[in-house]
Amino acid sequence: KIRNLGTRVAKNVKISLTQTDESIKGLLYDSSIEMGDLLPGESRNATLVIAADYKIPRTTARFSIEVLEENGFNIPSEYFDIAIRPETGPFKLAWESPNLPDTTVFDPDMTIKIKIQSGVPIKTISIFNNNIIQISDYNLNKIRNVYSFNHPLSLSKGQNIIKITVENEDNNTIEEIRKVYFQSEKRLALIIGNSDYVYGGTLKNPINDARAMSEALQKVGFEVLKYENLNQKDMKKAIDDFGTQLYNYDIGLFYYAGHGIQSGGFNYLIPIESQLLAYADVEYDCVRADRILRKMEYAKTDVNVLILDACRDNPFERKWSRAASGKGLAFMDAPSGSIIAYATSPGRTAADGSGKNGLYTEALLKYIQKGGLQIEEVFKNVRKEVEQRSSGKQTPWESTSLKGYFYFKRKF
Repeated sequence: KIRNLGTRVAKNVKISLTQTDESIKGLLYDSSIEMGDLLPGESRNATLVIAADYKIPRTTARFSIEVLEENGFNIPSEYFDIAIRPETGPFKLAWESPNLPDTTVFDPDMTIKIKIQSGVPIKTISIFNNNIIQISDYNLNKIRNVYSFNHPLSLSKGQNIIKITVENEDNNTIEEIRKVYFQSEKRLALIIGNSDYVYGGTLKNPINDARAMSEALQKVGFEVLKYENLNQKDMKKAIDDFGTQLYNYDIGLFYYAGHGIQSGGFNYLIPIESQLLAYADVEYDCVRADRILRKMEYAKTDVNVLILDACRDNPFERKWSRAASGKGLAFMDAPSGSIIAYATSPGRTAADGSGKNGLYTEALLKYIQKGGLQIEEVFKNVRKEVEQRSSGKQTPWESTSLKGYFYFKRKF
């Protein structure tokens, strides 16, 4: 602000600005401004702009300012320092790991990876897990104005709420949260898909179903033993080996897609080489489903899941007398801590499906990977979808004696 304190008119007043520290390059400024005449007692504001190229570091520059008047009544130069704070661009944080807001992991060791964009230096980084400080110092890698930061973190069982707070030297702060669920329980699944029957023709979907289930279960933390087109000997061996390994796990799951049949009130899974010329051959040429139930029961796992997509029309029955024919599978009581799921209700059959996967398995794949559903909710949603898509012709069924809560995939 310039004010004329004299008794005469100040003619053609001019303000001159000069950078006295020439070592700082890249400053742009108005070197002078014309104010015109100032009457006695009159005051007037003047604005001079100083701009800094974004490449200039944060620094301080000295300027002199001088007021000149046509008649020589000049104000001596005054010096002042200007803090140079170039525009720094956005200040933001990007997560590389974990990259999703809600994540389920199966390993307690995680590396936090973030990138921070800031035009001014980072002052502090703090990491908290469940409100407990994990780190308050840091080593950063910098490329231009992007900082990279990695830090190993040991997760607690169950829920982990990871919070990162970053502050730069302009005192701007970013705070962001990621939710990570560490699934500590050990899960093992046995999957068998039988499609290529020597004497019963070829089923379109069981192999695709087995492969898709294997992939889906691995995504939700299962170790998977997957087999395709097994004969009776190999089916029994796969089940026995699974039962032996299951002693070291908390959760067991068996999934079978292929032909199945009931006989004498028991359910049997049909191997690919079975000829089944007579109804009496079922007991000797097939694998009884109880075999897998007993293996699971003896392993004393916390939760056991048996899924049978084996209710397809039986091609062998046309060789038998009508009295011996038994459609679909029989109802089985689930042992304590178990759930048995069927593609359709007891005594009924289900279609193999016209798509890449069977109707039942297609719906099951969808809901297994949807977070936050208890296992009973998964199968309820599957039943609703299958009934709707089959126009009520197919109703999935379950028998359960679960004692606790089980989620294929957790969600906060």
